[in-house]
Amino acid sequence: MGKGGDRPTDKSLFWQIVEERDVRLDHVQRAVLRYLADVGGAATDFELRMRVGHPPSPIRQALDGLALEGLVELANSEGYVVASLTRGGQRVAS
Repeated sequence: MGKGGDRPTDKSLFWQIVEERDVRLDHVQRAVLRYLADVGGAATDFELRMRVGHPPSPIRQALDGLALEGLVELANSEGYVVASLTRGGQRVAS
């Protein structure tokens, strides 16, 4: 991973991730990626449900699909799923 100053922030990160990949994203996946980009690259599934405004099942499906495409990395922490943005196979959030 490069230096912190080399890392894009806010919406620019979202658009770079989406434009660099040939994937079809549904509206929930786009909302998740936008939120993750806005908050610095990582959030729990609970936070995503509250901020993106979708129930647990669609959020989980969106995260699973994004993980399959290599756009997010998923981890478990204290009973929550933590989603971290990735780019080019490298984690964006530290």
